[in-house]
Amino acid sequence: MSTLSLAVKGKGALNALRRGVSIARRYGVTPGRMERALAQFAAVLQRFECNATFPITAVVLRRNPEVIRKYQAGGIEFAIHGYRHVDYSQLSPAEQAAHLRSAGEVFAQAGVQAKGFRSPYLRWNSATLAALRQQGLAYDSSQALAWDVLHGAETPAYLHVLGFYGALSASAYPAVPSLDGDLVRIPYSLPDDEALVERLALKTPAQMDALWLAILQRTYELGELFTVGLHPERIAACREPLVAVLARARQRAPAVWIARLDQVAAWWRERTEAAVEIAGGAAGEGAGGLRLTVCGPAGTTVLARAVEVDVPTEPWAGGYRQVQATAFTAYAPRRPFIGLARTCSPKLADFMRQQGYIVEYAEGDRSYSYYFDQAEFADEHKRPVLEQIERTGRPLVRLGRWPAGARSALCVTGDIDSMTLWDYGLRFFGR
Repeated sequence: MSTLSLAVKGKGALNALRRGVSIARRYGVTPGRMERALAQFAAVLQRFECNATFPITAVVLRRNPEVIRKYQAGGIEFAIHGYRHVDYSQLSPAEQAAHLRSAGEVFAQAGVQAKGFRSPYLRWNSATLAALRQQGLAYDSSQALAWDVLHGAETPAYLHVLGFYGALSASAYPAVPSLDGDLVRIPYSLPDDEALVERLALKTPAQMDALWLAILQRTYELGELFTVGLHPERIAACREPLVAVLARARQRAPAVWIARLDQVAAWWRERTEAAVEIAGGAAGEGAGGLRLTVCGPAGTTVLARAVEVDVPTEPWAGGYRQVQATAFTAYAPRRPFIGLARTCSPKLADFMRQQGYIVEYAEGDRSYSYYFDQAEFADEHKRPVLEQIERTGRPLVRLGRWPAGARSALCVTGDIDSMTLWDYGLRFFGR
């Protein structure tokens, strides 16, 4: 399928035409207009003392390396957005691998470090993930996750693109990273800027603010991740919603951790590898003290709910208190961990550990606050399991998902498909 045909399929003919007019307004024949947009974006990030991740197509980077190096030096991360802006799900495994190798070479030649990837059109398959692993990339942020914040106001254009992207529902799937082998998968939140402006045709910043602030509130309540998608060339139209989200996030206590995608991927991997040593108080001994020693990366947060500990704590959220030490004794009427039958799916145990829960295998032992005997575990089971644990107040000691006591996380990200009108036009000729 040609790039033009794909654009029409993904956006619809009328929306593709409208986008063509919009593109002509946002890009110039030189990179100057895009550079001004990047400068405006960077100024917002600087105001809130944070940074962003911009996946960029390799052929665009090759034509504009100086501009990208400038913003990389300022702390912005650039990830790979394909070698060319094509539908990777339509390429063979060999073609995908070749594209990723070529993209890696372009980034290296330009002096721009790339640790992650987002596929053009958010379209990918298992061969894409295999090619990313082969290239040695740390993360992928191509899985679209749609938040139910429109309350029946979805337009046909928005519903169409959800199907085109293969978007999952955040009501059914947690908005958290996941370790898939040695690759961290980080979801991409919808609606993004393109949905707000073009697919939902919102006219005022207040309308846009409301949707993004609703996602921020929901991720905060759930302790999950909001990946704010904003293409840099659309900063003029969406600056106010971005400022509203960052301002609200900075006001929260416990904090919202605002980080780049590479930082989220590194943290998720390191925190998942944290070890918890437990001594004393065998399962079933009731109020016996348990000596816990937590060995994790700097910023590891220990949380306790309905559990007495012998070190200072501070109020946190959701009935938890933050334990102010990584070595302490805990007292609880039940073993305040997750007990698993040995017949449980290994995927369940892995998921629990990635969320920060302390897991122990104990066949038939019901002395735990939570005990699971679940031989089958798939992605659609993740949200129900989390709700089962977090909507009750049983004794629990766990590690927080995010560093330094943060309750949730937020990433600002936006793809750079083109820097000039020439870049955009050359896409349709495979260049």
